[in-house]
Amino acid sequence: MKSSFLLIKLDPQKLAYLKFILEGYDHLVILSVLDSKKGLAKIHFFEKEKFLIKEILEDLKEILSLELTNIS
Repeated sequence: MKSSFLLIKLDPQKLAYLKFILEGYDHLVILSVLDSKKGLAKIHFFEKEKFLIKEILEDLKEILSLELTNIS
């Protein structure tokens, strides 16, 4: 199975909240914090789940001050 990742930036105080939300989706992704002070994180996921993950993140965009910075 092919995997992808997404780089995101959000309010650093909300990193843990995002991790718990995403883990609540039956461990849909693996979230790695790259820089906790800047709120930079990397989300790893299977390619087939890309649209669901983007939909979830779009729904959380305003609540978390979330910015999608890169997708592979």
